[in-house]
Amino acid sequence: MDEGLEDLYAWVDTVPLTRPKKAFNRDFADGVLVAEIVHFFCPRLVQLHNYSPANGLAGKQYNWYTLNQRVFRSLGLSFTKQQLSDAASAIPGSAESILKVLRARL
Repeated sequence: MDEGLEDLYAWVDTVPLTRPKKAFNRDFADGVLVAEIVHFFCPRLVQLHNYSPANGLAGKQYNWYTLNQRVFRSLGLSFTKQQLSDAASAIPGSAESILKVLRARL
């Protein structure tokens, strides 16, 4: 595993999340854990009740698009529809790439 990813995973482990991480790309696919991470660092920025766990792709994409519009934009970030779709589809490395950018901003 590359050193940057180990560092990212260690950073994520400092945040108390509501569910354990088993398969990173699948666990982060619905965007809920990302919302929890942002909420941990910037509580006023994220209303956690707006993000519900989702099994279907449409629900996962909705959470990611909502994060992009309401939260990431407030942080001066914007991800492409493809990046968000990849994360919602649990494509390996996609959630990590978003979290790396997010971490640098938080």
